[in-house]
Amino acid sequence: MKILFKTFIFLIPLYSYSQSQIDATNPSTTSNDFTIRGIISSTTPGGFSAGLRGINNGTGGLGIGVYGSQNGSGWGIYGVTPNGIGVYGNSSSNGIGVYANSTSGTGLTATSNNGLPMDVNIFNNSNNNIVAKFSTVGAGNVLNISTTGSGIGILSSAGIGFGIQGITSQQSSAGIVGDNNGGGEAVVGRNTSNVGGAVVGRNDGGGYGVHGFIATNTTGTGIGVYGRVGINSSKGRAGRFENFNTNNEFNAFEVYSIGNGNIPDNTLGNAASFRVNNTNSVAAAVRGEVNTIFGNFGAAGIFGVSSGTGGFAGLFHASNTNGNGAAVVAITDGNGNAITANASKNGNGVETNIDGAGNALYAWVPSYATGKAGRFENFNTSNTSDVITAKTIGNGTVINAKVDLTTGTSPAVKGEVNSIFANFGTAGVYGLSSGTGGYAGLFYSSNSSGNGPAILALTDGNGNGITANAGGSGDGVEATVDGSGNAVYGWVPNFGVGRAGRFANFNSSNSQPTVHVTTNGTGNTLLVNHTGSSGNIAVWQSASSNVSRIDKSGRGYFNGGTQASGADIAEAFDVEGSISTFEIGDVLVISESQDRTVTKSAKPYSTLVVGVYATKPGVLLTEENIDTDISNKVPMGVVGVIPTKVCLEGGPIKRGDLLVTSSTAGVAMKADPDKVKIGQVLGKALQEYNSEIIQKINVLVNVK
Repeated sequence: MKILFKTFIFLIPLYSYSQSQIDATNPSTTSNDFTIRGIISSTTPGGFSAGLRGINNGTGGLGIGVYGSQNGSGWGIYGVTPNGIGVYGNSSSNGIGVYANSTSGTGLTATSNNGLPMDVNIFNNSNNNIVAKFSTVGAGNVLNISTTGSGIGILSSAGIGFGIQGITSQQSSAGIVGDNNGGGEAVVGRNTSNVGGAVVGRNDGGGYGVHGFIATNTTGTGIGVYGRVGINSSKGRAGRFENFNTNNEFNAFEVYSIGNGNIPDNTLGNAASFRVNNTNSVAAAVRGEVNTIFGNFGAAGIFGVSSGTGGFAGLFHASNTNGNGAAVVAITDGNGNAITANASKNGNGVETNIDGAGNALYAWVPSYATGKAGRFENFNTSNTSDVITAKTIGNGTVINAKVDLTTGTSPAVKGEVNSIFANFGTAGVYGLSSGTGGYAGLFYSSNSSGNGPAILALTDGNGNGITANAGGSGDGVEATVDGSGNAVYGWVPNFGVGRAGRFANFNSSNSQPTVHVTTNGTGNTLLVNHTGSSGNIAVWQSASSNVSRIDKSGRGYFNGGTQASGADIAEAFDVEGSISTFEIGDVLVISESQDRTVTKSAKPYSTLVVGVYATKPGVLLTEENIDTDISNKVPMGVVGVIPTKVCLEGGPIKRGDLLVTSSTAGVAMKADPDKVKIGQVLGKALQEYNSEIIQKINVLVNVK
């Protein structure tokens, strides 16, 4: 060995001191001075040559090849090189190349101004050992990395392995913890490729792949897991959850909360909240999709469950009072239902209500569709409940149905019942009026120019077209007419063989008339018109046998004779002058100037006397047609009891006296039997008369 001495003292003692073979001491205080210096002067030395080499051939566990010690704040061993390695430690077997230890200070410190303070590598592809290992049995950090610049605290990259793997065996500890004490991010995973993930939480056990939680914040501003997209105009998904195992029956994503929620503000306290905060957006806040061939319970794009005694399985609220969008829109492009609702107990399949002026339920078919706006069915033959119940306590219509098509031929409402029974209520349409007023049914043909009937009842069977019954004192059918039509019009078509109308009373103790016809007008109370080629106008029967009839010519036939309330027989005659100058009770004579005309008597004992202006003829004869106006003619009574004007010109009148004309116009007087000639007697008095005033008495008129 060649030893050079820069200093002044070189001692080779002949005795052993602390088992050392060489002790060199340097008391110098000069910078960069040294006690022992080993130099290889060649610029091309051999491999693994050394300026200073320490060898310890001991096989124990405490030997040291080179031992450096420093009592101050300097370095025990200091190695420097411009390009090589300042200090190089190598372990050829299971040893340690470089071992750094500290009882209270720092075991190893590596610094650099420009290069890497530390570079730890494994260059053997078959070496599966850890590149660097850090461990502690204390409460301190295993690895503490900090940066005050804009660099990265830890930069880890991997090919097919893991850039960073944190492992913990305790539930309360963490493999990796990122703390954010300012405005940055505790952990940032950044992905610049098109595959893989920036942050991947993997779970090979029963725990969580990623666990984000709020530990101490009570202000409500903290977020356990926050996924964002759109920064710097970026695109993609803020979060995505997938299940690639077709046999996995567990949920791909779960949100769970035991909070109470917030009734005044239902945007708070929810298990999950989704919002698209863009007034011009057409995106969905939540989109759920299921791609399956099955329609099983739960196979749904969105499945809402209310498992408590209250709450809603789903609630959709269009909260903008000025908005026009629907709270729920359900659309199907297939053959299934857009909405299917089922209540398995006593609730309603669908309950809908309205607070404004809209419709609680509005079903419609667009202009291009051919389906039904609504359909209601009951498939349980034992179910006696109504298929549809509609009720209102307001003044509006309970159901308003309209076919708004002028060329339409379909009904606004069609009711059908398929039954073999004709029980009460078994009806295609059943209208009920349960109050003290109202109508069980009202049909109104409101178009004043319309020709259609308000009601049309047809039957193809043997039953009645309409059956009406009044259980109280009302009418079975009441029909009125405001125009010129008929209140009731019964007719038989040209191919029919039935009756246009029939009225029958089957109660033998009923004393009411079977038909009662009344009029307060000036028209006919009853008009019977026979337009056929034969038959009678009217036939009356008693016990099914004819007792009277009027034939087609108008002749009447009466088995029991006739009885009129009038007491005389009269005939209509024209008069001289105006009919207004004649009065009931006037004595009439034949006109000498006009044919078939009468006038008032004017001289005593006239042989032209023919009768009296009748008060109430029992029979009025005329040559005119029955529809001819004879109001300008006098009903002259020729036979019967007729009130007749009389005077005292012939003396007081006794019952049975003969009466003739007097000198007073239209007045009769007592006849002198000795003066009477043929054709002068008007009749016989039935009352006595002795008054200075002309009066009327009953006279049995019978001109002789």
